Amino acid sequence: MKRIMVLICCTLLFSFNSYAKKSNDYIVYLHHDANDSDYYSSVGVEIIHRQLNSNFGFSVTSSLGYARVLDTYESHHSFIAWEGGIKLGYFSNFSLYAEFGVDLAELAFNDRSDDDYPHNHKTYNTDFENDNFDHRDTDNDTDGYIGIGSSIMFEQLKVTGFIRLREISGYNWQAQNHTFSGIELAVVF
Repeated sequence: MKRIMVLICCTLLFSFNSYAKKSNDYIVYLHHDANDSDYYSSVGVEIIHRQLNSNFGFSVTSSLGYARVLDTYESHHSFIAWEGGIKLGYFSNFSLYAEFGVDLAELAFNDRSDDDYPHNHKTYNTDFENDNFDHRDTDNDTDGYIGIGSSIMFEQLKVTGFIRLREISGYNWQAQNHTFSGIELAVVF
């Protein structure tokens, strides 16, 4: 199921075409958000979809980046993040939006329920039915975020400031910081 959701997100990102009644912006961006020593840095693409002669719409984003976060045990963790998200809002020379997103790689490949295990001559579909998992591993939820942001555009260049609340976890650890603020520099086509 999770792999299907990732496929749908990727399809949404690249399948919306420009029609006579639509006005789309195609964006390539560099993105950095931080909290103390924790940070996410990425490069990504965004497609803004809206009706012709309207500035209200939504955008679909996808980025590949590097993150380094401090956990509750004061240990640093570094990882690659492939994030996908959706923004809803007002998109013009001045933009204001709300957003949400998830780590697509973790969503696609961290699904313990896809495994089959034989136990007492029966086959169970999930680790949880079989009690075949380390209970500490249940903390590894799919990383995600919600946030708000605002941007200003100068011809083809766009500068965005934003705040995100992030859920970041791994096997046996949770991130210490959840609130990140950042800046995004983009080229609009």
